[in-house]
Amino acid sequence: MHPTSSGLVSIATCFVSPQYFAEEDPFADFVVHEVAHIFHNCKRAAIGLRQTRGKEWLLDIQYLKRETFAYACETYARLLERDKSRAGRQALAEEYERESRISDERIEAKEIAGIVREAAAARNGWKVILARCSPTT
Repeated sequence: MHPTSSGLVSIATCFVSPQYFAEEDPFADFVVHEVAHIFHNCKRAAIGLRQTRGKEWLLDIQYLKRETFAYACETYARLLERDKSRAGRQALAEEYERESRISDERIEAKEIAGIVREAAAARNGWKVILARCSPTT
């Protein structure tokens, strides 16, 4: 199991503490954060998908970018929830960059802000997050 500040992930199961429901950060969503970890912790075969030598995991996320991926997914999901327009998402991404106070030594807050800003400007921000967190060839 992988502990996080308000949750825990084990292969394809997430646990979220009651602290989650008291969170006041408008960009925080620990459920999305923990579910994002499932995408790199769960093998395709475990959920009935075809597995090949090159496609073993649901998503191929660079090991050192796993927390970055989870934080970027969490923040981007909140942007989408709060504003459907591209301009609105971009404004929220700028607000996030100014106000974010992530205290996790495993990630670089500026990198996450950059990923979120790029995702907010894109037609499909999820693809941006995946591309920025995937292993380089």
